[in-house]
Amino acid sequence: MKQKRLRVPHAKPGELLARWGKEEPGRGHGADIVYAWGDGCDRSDPRCLAAALGDRRRYDMGPERSLFELLEARGYDITTLRFSIQKKAAGDSP
Repeated sequence: MKQKRLRVPHAKPGELLARWGKEEPGRGHGADIVYAWGDGCDRSDPRCLAAALGDRRRYDMGPERSLFELLEARGYDITTLRFSIQKKAAGDSP
């Protein structure tokens, strides 16, 4: 089976993303869920996303597990995860 080449994800301005990849050289431990943010995003934004996706919580479906663990237990391949969200443009109403 051919091994998939992992890339370092880069976010566009105002974008927050999470995906399976690798961190910049010298920063991480290889392949894992990587968070990236573009200009206009705060450094705390990826921490907020990581907490929502990776923290262990009590779901109705069993013991405390992170969303990643819950999805893997249901048969999903976490290496295909891609999440991206764009900041609202100035003047956009909620």
